[in-house]
Amino acid sequence: MSPATSIVVPVYNDPDGLERTLESLADQTAEDYEVVVADNGSTDGTAAVAREFADGDRVRRVVADAVQSSYAARNAGVEAADGDVVAFLDADMWVDADYVASITRLMEADDRDYVGCRVEVVADDGLVARYRRATGFDVERYLREKRFAPTCCLVTRRRVFEAVGRFDSRLRSNGDLEFGRRVAAAGFDLDYAPEVTVYHPARSSLGAVLAQSARIGRGRAELRAHHGDRFDVRHPLDPRQFLPVNPLAFRDRAGDAADGPAEAAGWYLVACLQKWALAAGHLRESALGSAGEPSPDPR
Repeated sequence: MSPATSIVVPVYNDPDGLERTLESLADQTAEDYEVVVADNGSTDGTAAVAREFADGDRVRRVVADAVQSSYAARNAGVEAADGDVVAFLDADMWVDADYVASITRLMEADDRDYVGCRVEVVADDGLVARYRRATGFDVERYLREKRFAPTCCLVTRRRVFEAVGRFDSRLRSNGDLEFGRRVAAAGFDLDYAPEVTVYHPARSSLGAVLAQSARIGRGRAELRAHHGDRFDVRHPLDPRQFLPVNPLAFRDRAGDAADGPAEAAGWYLVACLQKWALAAGHLRESALGSAGEPSPDPR
């Protein structure tokens, strides 16, 4: 008999993060669920961690290493999953003991199609980590204004994938945005579930934050190349991408959460560096031309 709910966890070279996630998923009040670890071709001890937690049909590992993309891994997880409810967590996140029971009840009792859960960013001490916590995932706004939920907190139904297809594995980033827009265009409801919380560690080093921003910029170039007819992505040489962050907009978003003017100034500098790293990633990917290489469309 198929489980009611499948949790798909994409991972690449993160044994410690995967262990944290699987530990929290093993300690659940629910019984009728499975966990699919979707390994994107890890070369370290990640596979050993997955095998350590393998428990009959409860935890399984699938390998998707043909394309280096977290969305390719998620697609492999969806293919392997048996549940009608399909949820996604990043490898390094954790959840409460009633997470599976809560999302299963939420999706089945209310017959929901596509839901974004609340994300609590957990930060260590340090300027960058506190900045990331203050500027973390505003899932409710993403759903309302941008029509998507980040995959780290996404719960959906199998019928949604059957209707609109899977994630676009050509995208390094923004694949959750592209998928969410397809779901909305197909007429499905996109809902926010603040009563269900998932926990995401904040990136605590400036290098990690800027590397993430550069990856998002590369994904932006790929989004422009593959879906430019549906998304208004600026040209990589648009000078607005290289201007400093609007200080008034930044203050409204995060400045009031800073512990004094010095920290607010430090956060503003990080925000500017993020914007420029994103622009550099966008420009680099566009210049390389790899974003325009043909590959299968998810639909």
